[in-house]
Amino acid sequence: MLESFKIRAGEGKCIVEAMVVKCGKDINVAIGGGEKYHIGASAVAVPRSDYKNEVKRTASTSVICVQGHREDELTYKAAKYLATALDCTVVAAMGIHIDNITDQEYCQVIDNVNIVLDNIIKKYHEL
Repeated sequence: MLESFKIRAGEGKCIVEAMVVKCGKDINVAIGGGEKYHIGASAVAVPRSDYKNEVKRTASTSVICVQGHREDELTYKAAKYLATALDCTVVAAMGIHIDNITDQEYCQVIDNVNIVLDNIIKKYHEL
């Protein structure tokens, strides 16, 4: 059975929203925000034990970025963070765009992405 939920942080130009679909234990996450939602990058993360310390968790992560977009590092981080925290396979797609973004807006968007990711983890455990 597929279950889904939405998470949101921020407002105005710096809003970040996520639609999460649980596929059994795994999740598929679409994250959009700013003024123009799109798909700028996607990543797949699979949880595993750290090679040096069998107790510590991490995730093997692969990312594909759409030419001309810069969401690759943030999408990589999001997928790896969620897969490690939730111990499940994660597919994440992200596209956040603000024309002529300021440094302050950029920092706010990053903060909002982090809030969304933390809230995804909380909501996942409630289902």
